[in-house]
Amino acid sequence: MKTLIATAIKKECCSDLEDIDADEGRGPNRDKERLKSLQKWLACEHPLGYKDRAYEHLLCCIVDDPGDFSEGLPNASKERLSVQDFAACICGMTWVKLPLAVAAPLILTAPSTAVLRMAHARMLKYAPQNSPAAAERSIQQSYVITANHLQIQHVPWHPPHAGGKGRPSRKAIHNSWVNLGKSVVADFPASVTGCTNSRMIDLVAEAAKKAQASDAQAPWAVESITLQSLPDFWERDSLLDEFSLENIECSRDAQLKEIYEWVFANFNREKPIHKIALLARIYFSHVLPDMFWDAKDKPSNDKMQGERATTNAIRTLPWRPNKGTCKGSTWRPQFIAMVPAYIISVYECESPLRQYLRKRKVFPPQWNSKNSAKGIGMLNLVRMGLTKACSTCIFKGGSPLTDWILLNNEELANKYKELMGLLQDRQYGPFKIAVSFFGLAKAVELGSTTGTYTNHPAMMSIALKKCPEPEPDSDSEVEIIEHMPHK
Repeated sequence: MKTLIATAIKKECCSDLEDIDADEGRGPNRDKERLKSLQKWLACEHPLGYKDRAYEHLLCCIVDDPGDFSEGLPNASKERLSVQDFAACICGMTWVKLPLAVAAPLILTAPSTAVLRMAHARMLKYAPQNSPAAAERSIQQSYVITANHLQIQHVPWHPPHAGGKGRPSRKAIHNSWVNLGKSVVADFPASVTGCTNSRMIDLVAEAAKKAQASDAQAPWAVESITLQSLPDFWERDSLLDEFSLENIECSRDAQLKEIYEWVFANFNREKPIHKIALLARIYFSHVLPDMFWDAKDKPSNDKMQGERATTNAIRTLPWRPNKGTCKGSTWRPQFIAMVPAYIISVYECESPLRQYLRKRKVFPPQWNSKNSAKGIGMLNLVRMGLTKACSTCIFKGGSPLTDWILLNNEELANKYKELMGLLQDRQYGPFKIAVSFFGLAKAVELGSTTGTYTNHPAMMSIALKKCPEPEPDSDSEVEIIEHMPHK
């Protein structure tokens, strides 16, 4: 594929890559610009994705006229595929018996085509043997996993059928592309407006943004979106970039490594608690560093008698930053990985964490210290409405499933229905989710100070009337429980 693109671009530019000075600045010669972009694209680790500006480099070398950058990669056929369609296409052309004729996106003379056919034959040995259809689905799923791992978002395609007599060409060419971002559920509305800046570099960047906004397989990150735009990204087939084991330091502890690896290996976005955990981590990362509490705000014990009263009292705790000597971490990707891992580990009965609890009646001390130092723990899950408190011992950690308990199946179903319903409200839903997690005052503050979503005017008015302005120089001590094992 790289050879196909490089050969065609060099031929069009009537020049040689070796004649181009890599350090030379941008000049008026468009051919030189295209060849430089080709060099950068060939060096990308995932040339068919968006990472490291691969799409921008590819667009800049494929499209000759900068005025056409806003249209993205040429797609004269107007076709769009899902990654599942792509897998089925590849599978059909690599069958061991009676394969389909090689066509785009495969190239007949390319080594990859022969490699894929050998791989197909090997995979058949490990595929289900009860039916050909089951074996086919298994192999297609393997291609899907591979395409996602290699971040294949768009592939060379064949030219459109020009009409008239003759068989239409199905050969892959360099200036016809198809995007694999068609969702298996539904297409997503592009939330990026058209570009008004005429500079070439801006046009290329804007085209890349447009392509990603409408691509259900495109990677996305919390840093690059607002909570107001979250509904546009929520149902994407790809998960957040930050939700990665690489963002959690656990290699030095075998017990922690086992817990975290289990979470990422068994993550299932179809499970309500897993989707709730994903949503919670996104919102939790937006309140950093205000994930602790102030000792003066702790409710009196007479207000925390019984499960309901204790839970409600804890949910009123204002969200404060840590003013102690140990400030913890405010690196957002770490929290986006650790918060859902904590929630899923606690809720899933088969997780290594729950298995440890059944044997020892406690959580691993290194698990408690790693999470509590960053404000991740049962107290904050109670504050967010994801667990319930049974006694004031939870302020010191508490005994698992005794001083705090999980939501039952009905409560969990109701919470899931509530949050997913709010995601459908594109105007004030993101704000109301923040209210559900953090309370009205913090939700209004977050919207007002960051602009990440639109505050509901009436609810904001209520919050302002209820909450007086804080004293500017408060010396109140913030209570942080660190390295405190759950008893």
